[in-house]
Amino acid sequence: MKSGELAHMAGVSVRTLRHYHAIGLLPEPKRAENGYREYEAEHLLRLLRIRQLASLGLSLEQIAPMLDELDAERREVEGRDGGDGTSDELGAGAEQLLDELDRQLVEQIAHLEHQRELIRHIRTRQTDPDYPERAASVLEAIDAFERQTSAHGFLLSALTDDDKIAMGIAAHLYSDAELAEIERIFRAIPERGLIDEYLRVSHLIDTLPGNASAEERERAIKAGMAFLDKIADCMDVSNWLRPDKDYERMLENMAMVHYNDAQIAVSDELFLRFTERLAQRNV
Repeated sequence: MKSGELAHMAGVSVRTLRHYHAIGLLPEPKRAENGYREYEAEHLLRLLRIRQLASLGLSLEQIAPMLDELDAERREVEGRDGGDGTSDELGAGAEQLLDELDRQLVEQIAHLEHQRELIRHIRTRQTDPDYPERAASVLEAIDAFERQTSAHGFLLSALTDDDKIAMGIAAHLYSDAELAEIERIFRAIPERGLIDEYLRVSHLIDTLPGNASAEERERAIKAGMAFLDKIADCMDVSNWLRPDKDYERMLENMAMVHYNDAQIAVSDELFLRFTERLAQRNV
């Protein structure tokens, strides 16, 4: 048989044959006088066995020792009792490979079942498939919050295009604990009747002129602190005391791009003081 004929009968490509030769998985046949490889029936059987093991999920690196062990076992059986070369038991190496393959398949099945469950949730809850399902609750809380406020605020209520990008990134990259904190905050504000105060503080910061006096800045900081104190129990202290992550610094820079110097200074000082207050409560 020529390589094309062998490949056709085995259901593989000629390029696959060459690869199997290169990695030593399929023995090289003798060449005819014209230089072409001449394959025998044993090569076809070897190729079909490789394809069968690959269909089970074994890698090419696993298939080679599996075939070697199976061949050795068959030779041993033939030499022992003159049988047909088949054995009722697999060797330890083959058993170990099959056990590992079975474990991997169990994990894959569990992963596929989880994916199906996520798809079901997406359909029933009308959530967006391009966002993690675990972020659905926090995104719903923010959407509900912005419908009630109808205004942009200093906690970023996902109203501007930049805010929507920021919250989208957070939905993908924040941990479950961080997302849960955001959800608690945005649900607590309307539940505690704090929307008007939130908007007043936001307006106070957003209208600060670039040359705001020290007194004006301090007034805005104190107003922010008074508001944050009313939702401090929603905060997970560990989220505030750890170093900022790369994407958090990027999101902060996005949020501050439209702020003037005074607003940036007030925002930085506000969250610095509040973080210190949280740390003191945690002592």
